[in-house]
Amino acid sequence: MTSSPEEEEWEFQITPDLERRLSLIPSRSHGNTLPTLPTELQLEVFSYLDKIDSCCLGLSAPNLYLVYRAIHGTKMPLNTRRIGPNPLEAAWEVVGKRECKQCGIYRCELHQHIKSWMPKELEYCAFKQNFGIPAGNNAHASCYRGKPSKPKRCGRHPLRTTSVHQDDATFKY
Repeated sequence: MTSSPEEEEWEFQITPDLERRLSLIPSRSHGNTLPTLPTELQLEVFSYLDKIDSCCLGLSAPNLYLVYRAIHGTKMPLNTRRIGPNPLEAAWEVVGKRECKQCGIYRCELHQHIKSWMPKELEYCAFKQNFGIPAGNNAHASCYRGKPSKPKRCGRHPLRTTSVHQDDATFKY
């Protein structure tokens, strides 16, 4: 039985490509906060985190985002799922609680962890896999394919203007 890419175990490895990307991070003064720690210590912290937690930590400060991008190389899709408890969270298995402390479900997705950081006016569309303008009051309870002729259009969020992309600097909320 094959596993999907989201279920493969991710392991932190220092590769030549990672070393090259880390060399592009500007040096900074050392201090006693996480964003100002030396890059080697930040890498040690990231090595204990799974993909979702490392993305959340990377989004918390510009310096940490540079380290996150050096490790993972690309932006992480909002529908990235947690594989399960990481080794430090194995206590979930012992006490029988198989849920994330942040969002309350077992195999949570990245968008669940960052929704509190998003403006309240936006809601997540599972079909488009981004945050956008909320659906109307009479809309379906969940996202679905709107038209067979338009395979990338959500039936709950049908307007083209509902998508808010990271690079869209013109969006005002």
